[in-house]
Amino acid sequence: MSYTDQNTFFAQAYRTGTDHWTNIPFNRRPNELTLYLPKDALILDLGTGRGRLLYELADLDFRSIGLENNLDMVHRGNSEIKNKKLEREMRFIHGDALDIPLTDGSFDAVVDIGLLHHIKPEDYETYVSEAARVLKVGGLAYIVLLSKLSPNYFSWHPNKDEQSDYVREGVRYHFFSDEELYGLFGKKFEIMQLDHDMPYGPRDMVFSVLLLKKK
Repeated sequence: MSYTDQNTFFAQAYRTGTDHWTNIPFNRRPNELTLYLPKDALILDLGTGRGRLLYELADLDFRSIGLENNLDMVHRGNSEIKNKKLEREMRFIHGDALDIPLTDGSFDAVVDIGLLHHIKPEDYETYVSEAARVLKVGGLAYIVLLSKLSPNYFSWHPNKDEQSDYVREGVRYHFFSDEELYGLFGKKFEIMQLDHDMPYGPRDMVFSVLLLKKK
């Protein structure tokens, strides 16, 4: 699995409208995060895709930036924002979550819905460091990712297999245990909440939902 393969898959999905993950009916949305933030907070959405979250945040009177490595999605997203006259509330920028092109301590919160479980294990530490770097001290992170508790994923049963990785169409999916998450984020973040979401019911995918506070 290479990031090039993954990027090609996601680019084609967005181009053809087969990005099914965009419409996963999560029971808990990041507007929960906004309960902990001041009204002038600035929020960074990692792997923003079509930017659905940006519009949700604008409806709640928050400012946001969507980071996306697909340049076509960035252009399309900013064009739509301009047409809707929402440039003061949001914008897309082109970049990589492993090398965020933004200054230290510039955000009140970082959100990631479904990006981290596609990243290679050797890059986890970089991911965490970059997310922490762009956050203010005491800033929050809201992260949603696949859980090892999942009974089913296509024809695979993550909760019954010793393996935690699944590859489909050149894309890597890692199913995190709760213990892994505490180990991964514990050095730089206080874990305020770790819950689980089952958007398709208890017999399908389970997502871990993390609310973190930068130490």
